[in-house]
Amino acid sequence: MSALEKKFDKIESKLDSIGNDLAFIKGKIDGLPSAAAMGEIKGRVDGLPTLGKIATLFALAASGIAILNNWSAIKTALFG
Repeated sequence: MSALEKKFDKIESKLDSIGNDLAFIKGKIDGLPSAAAMGEIKGRVDGLPTLGKIATLFALAASGIAILNNWSAIKTALFG
């Protein structure tokens, strides 16, 4: 009987250790962002400008600068 009790004590100790580990993991999981928070983050990321939008803005800015630098020639060509 004493051999069985010793084995039971070892098993009980291991189960306590597993229980502590599971409680730690549960605490970590509870600290993770919720699905709603992840959806909000995804919405914000989706709202960031894409490479195409940035390239378009850069092209518009470059066109505006080119027009301003050549305004006198453009004005002469259009209005005589």
